[in-house]
Amino acid sequence: MFGRRSFTAAVVAAALLLVSTPAAAAAPTAVWSAPGLSSASFSVDGALVVLTGNTSAGGRLEIRGAGSGALVRALSSPYKFNAAALSADKQTVAVTLNDTSSGLPVRTIRLYRVSDGALLRAVPTAATRDLSSLDLSADGRLVAAMDARSYEQGGRVHVHRVADGGRVALLTTDATTAAVRFSPDGRFLAANGRRVVGGRFVSVVRVFRTADWAAVTTAGDGSLLVRWSPDSTAIWTATLVVAAPTTAHLVAVPGGTALRTVTLAPYDTVSDVTDDGARMLTGRVVAPRRTLTFSDTSTGTPAATYDFASDVFAGDISPDGTLFTYALTTAPSAFDVHVARMPGR
Repeated sequence: MFGRRSFTAAVVAAALLLVSTPAAAAAPTAVWSAPGLSSASFSVDGALVVLTGNTSAGGRLEIRGAGSGALVRALSSPYKFNAAALSADKQTVAVTLNDTSSGLPVRTIRLYRVSDGALLRAVPTAATRDLSSLDLSADGRLVAAMDARSYEQGGRVHVHRVADGGRVALLTTDATTAAVRFSPDGRFLAANGRRVVGGRFVSVVRVFRTADWAAVTTAGDGSLLVRWSPDSTAIWTATLVVAAPTTAHLVAVPGGTALRTVTLAPYDTVSDVTDDGARMLTGRVVAPRRTLTFSDTSTGTPAATYDFASDVFAGDISPDGTLFTYALTTAPSAFDVHVARMPGR
């Protein structure tokens, strides 16, 4: 879900002058864990968590109660899951996978009913690369999946109707990192993109109007999409530059005006921001990836930092700001997902 770059001690020392020393904690307060899974995200209302993981046997998806970890639904497939998303009404879960039953990989969106796990629809797409980001519109009528550009193919957003699988839009953004999100009010769709600046490619975030799929905003050179604000008036983006502090930006939609900028340490990667915009969850984009940090978005000052004995990957924050998820490495290419209490809440 990051690239890897080298950096020097001098760069880190300079960056530490920008922020205060964080409050240290040995480990977050765990609520429950899901062994063998690698990613987790909260439902729109925060009541459920959708988890996925892959092994040589295929993909597994679990839906659990956010507070208790109680299993609500489990799905498995001989094909690995590349992304998953739960509808706002919690009735439908979507996954992406590479269906090879025909002998060739067909990048497919599958839609399942949560109540009984029944397959509602399989939607083959025109994707030429793995669909590694996925989202459902707030009204549950549309599903959008994105493949990252690689070897001159991919970098497109595939938008389909949930009701019949018909394609609604095919948006070319040329992004080499996939991320796609509908706005909470359904009027916009944001996705990672790429453009040429001064003869070189740089990442940007593009926002499309869902009424006609016209591009209405292009956010900052070097930016990657993090999330929407709850009122659909802005997006959070993150800019990672080699040997320079990471910056996070709250960008107005439409318009593209930067409403807030948060300066973080070099090679920090922004995973999520609380709904109230007060706290930001970050991990590390380079090894050793063994810390998670919550920072104050008004100052960039770390409020709490957690240290781990193995590589850790930041996840999602619950809408009410009381829980967060992370994946902890247990062996090469093996993880456990943990749900923990937010610091100070």
